[in-house]
Amino acid sequence: MARSATPSQEKAVLDRITAAGFKYEVIHGSTGIDVIGILGDLSGLEESYFSEIDGVDRVMRISKPYKLVSRQYSAADKVIDVDGYKIGDGGLALMAGPCSLETEEQVMTIGAYVSALGIKIMRGGAYKPRTSPYSFQGMGLEGLKLLARVREKYGLKIVTEATGLHRHIAPDGSLEKRNVLENVIEYSDIIQIGARNMKSYGFLQELARLTVDSRKPILLKRGDSSTLKDFLLAAEYIVSSGNPNVILCLRGIRAFEDPEFQRFTSDIGAIAVLKSESNLPVIFDPSHAIGNRHYVDSVSLAAVAAGADGLLIETHNDPANALCDGDQSLTREELDRLMQLTLKVHAAIH
Repeated sequence: MARSATPSQEKAVLDRITAAGFKYEVIHGSTGIDVIGILGDLSGLEESYFSEIDGVDRVMRISKPYKLVSRQYSAADKVIDVDGYKIGDGGLALMAGPCSLETEEQVMTIGAYVSALGIKIMRGGAYKPRTSPYSFQGMGLEGLKLLARVREKYGLKIVTEATGLHRHIAPDGSLEKRNVLENVIEYSDIIQIGARNMKSYGFLQELARLTVDSRKPILLKRGDSSTLKDFLLAAEYIVSSGNPNVILCLRGIRAFEDPEFQRFTSDIGAIAVLKSESNLPVIFDPSHAIGNRHYVDSVSLAAVAAGADGLLIETHNDPANALCDGDQSLTREELDRLMQLTLKVHAAIH
């Protein structure tokens, strides 16, 4: 729209879009210019159908298959606001916590030292989709309630994974009343979608539908065998379905590495590509990428230097006895050291 466009002129554009059977999204620019994105197959429609309306400055077709999350659609960085805490605003967002919630003592202990270190967001898996059906599957709803207590006591924001639309079997063998997604939406501040569900498109659309009013942020992890185009199109599913608040998370990809040395291949170069192609924040999960606490520092520093907007780090108060991913979990002291190092690198490049 032109800078001088009036509300009635903008409404005329929106009315024409809906009359033609399309959907739209409006971006209110900081410079006072509104951009209207038209969603749908417009291949048979002439640009003059919209450009002839008073108040329209120009009409541009987005050539990227991922429309709404592309820089071509909106060049401005998307800043995610988590109840006052900003991700993607030029700072370095640090998120830390255990891979899996295990006990009340473990959760509260980790919450206490994560908060004391100045980290604002705690991660923790209440629902754990494991490769083996015999592995610990998580505390479920009881774990979410523990995270709520941590948030209340320490003022932390909570990020936890929603594994699907199924109902979880609790550790005592009972079936939870609501499905996993509904529980996570209620208790979390940021909803994590794991690598396994990145291509579960119906699930992504349902998640967006259920959060269309709250627009609760969604942290989307890259699938371990997915291309960057696949990744951005998965984000597009969420944004086009009504929730624009998506955070992209890289966590390593499957190549031909021996797991004895590193769990996955750290896709550091993807950070720069995503920052160029997309307007969404990009964070990196060094713990899952490398799979060994001794190398988490190095991978984290490389990710920050490459332009990551934040890090998602695993930490445990007793890694040797962790029920899940103890080998890649940092102790409090290791987390403190990593935090200081990454903040120095971030400050040096900004």
